[in-house]
Amino acid sequence: MPRPHKPAQSLREHALGTIRERILNLSYPPGSLLSENQLAEELRISRTPVREALRELAATGLVRILPQRGVAVSEPSVEDIIEVYQLREQLECFAARLAAEHLMPADAGTLTADHADALAHLAAGRLPDAYAASVRLHEHIIALTRNTRLARFMRQLGDQVHRFGLMTLRQGRAPRALEEHGRIIGAILARDGPAAEMLMREHLRADCDIALQAILPTGSRD
Repeated sequence: MPRPHKPAQSLREHALGTIRERILNLSYPPGSLLSENQLAEELRISRTPVREALRELAATGLVRILPQRGVAVSEPSVEDIIEVYQLREQLECFAARLAAEHLMPADAGTLTADHADALAHLAAGRLPDAYAASVRLHEHIIALTRNTRLARFMRQLGDQVHRFGLMTLRQGRAPRALEEHGRIIGAILARDGPAAEMLMREHLRADCDIALQAILPTGSRD
């Protein structure tokens, strides 16, 4: 039976989404080699959309193109983690301050709902769902800034932010991180921009330290 025709763009997006998800959930662990032919066979598509997807993933840092060898899933380094968290600190601490200053009455419910969802999932042992709710909280804080360029910069960091966030989740970070989220939300709801900024900085630095420990048991920020 012939396969239904799909536009090239949707095939590329399908390949991109599937390969990205498999890298982030460690189905394709760091250092593993990816074959265009094998991926195309697994996804039942041609090599062209697979190649395009891999190029896009290389641009975000999830894979590396190895001349004469193929494509490898990137192995996070100390420098990668520190650089990403340095950028997050500059962008998201500023965002927390702006969110507190720009908060509208209707916005409060979104933040508290995200946090309540995360806590409920954590209590039920659903860590991936708790993490997803926490990601939404960070995204909503960015959205509250009403700053489209800030949101665009954060999207460019998205894959690395997600990857390192999952690393901290696997290190048992979730309960403490959600406590910190609660304090950040409290400062935003109180419209206390300086406090929201400070609490977000402490939260991100703690995240960074845990991510470093995941690849170097004695890792530090020095």
